[in-house]
Amino acid sequence: MPPPDPQRLGGLAWAQRTKGRLTAAERRHLLGSIAAALGSYAAGRIRATTGRVPPRARDLSAAALTPPDSRLARTAEDACREQPPALIGHGYRTWMFGAGLATVDGLTLDPELFYVASLLHDYGLSQPVDGEDFTLRSVGRLQRCADDAGMAPATVDQAADAITVHAGPGVTVERDGALGVYVQAGGMFDLAGMRLGDLSRAYRDDVINAHPARV
Repeated sequence: MPPPDPQRLGGLAWAQRTKGRLTAAERRHLLGSIAAALGSYAAGRIRATTGRVPPRARDLSAAALTPPDSRLARTAEDACREQPPALIGHGYRTWMFGAGLATVDGLTLDPELFYVASLLHDYGLSQPVDGEDFTLRSVGRLQRCADDAGMAPATVDQAADAITVHAGPGVTVERDGALGVYVQAGGMFDLAGMRLGDLSRAYRDDVINAHPARV
């Protein structure tokens, strides 16, 4: 599958060009996606009450999920620790929940790029700038991580694109790539219980015990 078009709505180049500002037509498009997401949310909550999970979720183990052993991963961990405690835990839980959901869906993620994108996707929230989408500051920190790891910033463009697109509704693997879809899915599972019925209670509890919420 080719990489996502960076100029699409929510993409890296679009965010850099527009600073995240939407046109009226883009707002209307996103409102429709939000309405569709609400239906999916309700369905997921109903499934969760049954206790039944998809077949691939039954053998998932949070303990088996280990961080990548790379310079980029370690620099991202250092950057993650610069965030407020609530965002640190959310980043790690996004990684673990998102990885679990990708496995349930039968998709393989680049483990390094998904890890660093998850840890830093909300980095910019702690440093608001008027007129600029927070994801651009998250991307900037990721690019500095790449530089610190001896890599060209462009080598993390797919992870950066995942960060900018994760904040918009209606993302799809076909249009937006798996990284962005599962950064969003993992983050929304953590924050709002989206797709709650797709991971077992044991997996959810293990993730929360490993990275408890702190304020």
